[in-house]
Amino acid sequence: MSQHHRRWFLKEVPSLLADGVIDADTARRLEARYTTAEPGRNRALTVFSILGGTLVGLGIILLLAHNWAELSRATRTALAFAPLICAQALAVWLIRSGRDSAAWREGVGLFWTFAIGAAIALVAQTYHIPGDAGRFAMTWMLLTLPVIYLLNASGPALVYLAGMLFWAADTQDNGGAAWVFWPLAALLLPHTYPAVRQNPYGSRAAVLLWGGTVALCIATAITLEDLVRDRWVFVYAVLFAALYLAGENWLADATSNWQRPLRTIGGGGCVVLTFQLTYDWMWDDFTWLFWTNHLQNNYAAILSNLILALMAVAVIALLVRSARHGKTHALFIGALPIMVGLGNFIAHKFGGGAICLANLYAFGLGLDLLIRGFRTRRNGTVNLGLLLLFTLILLRFWDERFGFVLRGVIFVVLGLAFLSVNLFLARHKKATP
Repeated sequence: MSQHHRRWFLKEVPSLLADGVIDADTARRLEARYTTAEPGRNRALTVFSILGGTLVGLGIILLLAHNWAELSRATRTALAFAPLICAQALAVWLIRSGRDSAAWREGVGLFWTFAIGAAIALVAQTYHIPGDAGRFAMTWMLLTLPVIYLLNASGPALVYLAGMLFWAADTQDNGGAAWVFWPLAALLLPHTYPAVRQNPYGSRAAVLLWGGTVALCIATAITLEDLVRDRWVFVYAVLFAALYLAGENWLADATSNWQRPLRTIGGGGCVVLTFQLTYDWMWDDFTWLFWTNHLQNNYAAILSNLILALMAVAVIALLVRSARHGKTHALFIGALPIMVGLGNFIAHKFGGGAICLANLYAFGLGLDLLIRGFRTRRNGTVNLGLLLLFTLILLRFWDERFGFVLRGVIFVVLGLAFLSVNLFLARHKKATP
């Protein structure tokens, strides 16, 4: 049972006891069972094992680097493979002993991962094997992939994602096929999907989703650089909106932002992109002419338009799903791609009209959060709405054309608004039984 459902069940135990559904002895046993089901000690052990495995692996690399040039080739080769053999021996012992502790799996997995990288680098240096950083990263990560599945460890999975991102960036910089990143990253799905499905609000699922979401955002910029060079605004508007809506539809019961990586990154990205769109430089190269005239009869243009169309369809499907499930609060943020497309058309026809539209959208976003916070009596939502409004006004008035007095008055009024709203909500909560 996930931590979220465990907390909910523990809150229900007193009412079940009061209604006579269970007796006092059963209530005590249930509370004892679900209070100690996932102690914090296990998480601490896992964290320290990950940290320990990482430090041991990096420390071995530094120790081997000391006086490395003075050693013979045979000694270098033996030292290069020694950590790798130790890591494999630990993994065999771990599997045969039946230890299923996450602390052991993650620690040994990371130690094995860094031992692989050290062995490749040291052998290549010893025997002067030619190669570049991209090939090294690719070889290292492909050899790391079995470690992930043999030990069912998520730490090496994050290292794998980071290494593949490095390879993709290096390949793209050298004019190679960086799109290969996507099928290689998909090799982690058999590891990630069961973990998320089994306990979507657990620590392991959160770590994998955070890592995967960040990697998705970075890889989009790397692999689609040549295809959507002048349309990255629309690409990221669609991407962030899709992430936010996916989080709202499938991880809606999370109790903290740590358990909501899709919603947190997607919503945060939408807000940041919205504020960027309030400046004219964002619309300079992003015009309707690119969509209709540029790169006509070019396969790259056709492919990029197809990718953008599929992304837009996905967002529309998520918007429809959100509306059907009554998640109307998600529609405003999820509609960012629509605003970007409309603003693109307006920028071509009316010039500065797109900036006005972006400012209105940002103001509406803050106002929507403010009103929703009042209705649900959530101070955090109210403060977030006020923060967005405050940021918008701050950006608009951070101009030398406005005097210090006017800006000072604006800041004082906004500060009083924060305090007044919080005071009102606090009193309203006390008055509500």
